[in-house]
Amino acid sequence: MIRILKFFGVSFLFLLLLYILLLTLPYVAHKKVPQEILDRIRSAKYYSELPGAERAAYIDDNTDALLYRLNLIDQAEKEIIFSTFDFNVDEAGKDIMASLLSAAERGVRIRMLVDGFSGMLDVNSSPWFEAMASHENIELKIYNPIHFYAPWKMQARLHDKYLIIDDQMYLLGGRNTFNLFLGDYTPVKNIDRELFIYETAGDPEASIHQLKQYFQSVWELPDAKLYTKMGDREKSQECIQWLTAHADALKSSYPSAYEPWDYETLTMETNRITLLHNPINASNKEPWMWETVCHLMGTGKEITVYTPYIICGKEMYADLTALCKKTDLVEIITNDVASGANPWGCTDYLNQKKKIWATGVRVYEYLGEHSSHSKAVLIDDRMSIVGSYNMDMRSTYQDTELMLAVDSPELNAVIRKEAEVNKTYSRYMTPEGTYINGENYVPREMSAGKKIFYGVLRVLIMPFRRFL
Repeated sequence: MIRILKFFGVSFLFLLLLYILLLTLPYVAHKKVPQEILDRIRSAKYYSELPGAERAAYIDDNTDALLYRLNLIDQAEKEIIFSTFDFNVDEAGKDIMASLLSAAERGVRIRMLVDGFSGMLDVNSSPWFEAMASHENIELKIYNPIHFYAPWKMQARLHDKYLIIDDQMYLLGGRNTFNLFLGDYTPVKNIDRELFIYETAGDPEASIHQLKQYFQSVWELPDAKLYTKMGDREKSQECIQWLTAHADALKSSYPSAYEPWDYETLTMETNRITLLHNPINASNKEPWMWETVCHLMGTGKEITVYTPYIICGKEMYADLTALCKKTDLVEIITNDVASGANPWGCTDYLNQKKKIWATGVRVYEYLGEHSSHSKAVLIDDRMSIVGSYNMDMRSTYQDTELMLAVDSPELNAVIRKEAEVNKTYSRYMTPEGTYINGENYVPREMSAGKKIFYGVLRVLIMPFRRFL
């Protein structure tokens, strides 16, 4: 009996190890960007001396983010394209569902892309998504659905977040679709940033057309699977009835979202907007986004980076070191460990912060009322890069990512002003190894339980940090 138990125990451990290897090995080797792509990145035009056809608004408030979505969806006449990493059926999620269903009812074609991780957790078992997908004007696809029998595919995720309305306007940034990012439904929030882009002159080279082409390429991938599950039709019909009634209720709850908006007044002038992205295949990726952002940062003298967490590999450390040698200042605003919402990022920072500081960057550890989920790069006083890309190995080598490179002194000034305020709620380490606290930085003591949790996690994550 003992021999049998031992045999099964060893067999189980062997199969578990094999599964972990199949899950991780395809992504262990970091790819490099081919010279042809590098040449294209370095020769592209990201600046212009003349005003362009697109205008931009900067959205840094969760309630404003919800109002924008409700307004834009209500304005759609022909087509809505919606892509998100995470879509929950909570209050904010149902607000968006109700708005989309209402648009479909008036004849607007809607195509939705959701990542396979959210597809497994939120979509597949939900009558709410069945209700949405049952409408003749709505198509829903799941990017790289989770299949436990194919672990070598599971690491590659769709991290894009955008909403396109017809051929004229869109939102793009880092917000997922649930209460933590949209509206004022919960006292716990994530601070995030995104851009609203409004096209004014029918420019065929405008970024909205770049984004629509990008969406189409992802939509047509074999890894983007059409959602067709239809379970309890009676329950699905109940959901449709509830969403239909809720769409009317939203007009009472948020009347300003359904009034005419003057998009010209809401937005500011831009010279050029360029869409930046990673490869779209669901596999180990060449780091297009990192190379592009590094190239652009290398053209400036003063660089400010917003990122929720920092998880760099040796190649990224080398690039940061080289960048610091050729620029006057590289500063990163990231979450203080006491307030960070991502435990993996917090624990890796505790393990790696000396390596990060050794590159020459100045790291501001932000400790505000809420955790920051922002992803942005400011280069001197003209270029702002905003979107979904975190400064980590997952965003660099595994996930689809989108950023907008916007040449606009006005937009840059708005975000820089905000960054200066955020730095007062931060502390940073001097080259001598001492911390300097911002005037509004108030240290927050972690509980004993959290300290123990981080202490254990710091050890556990070491072999897997590139997958966090």
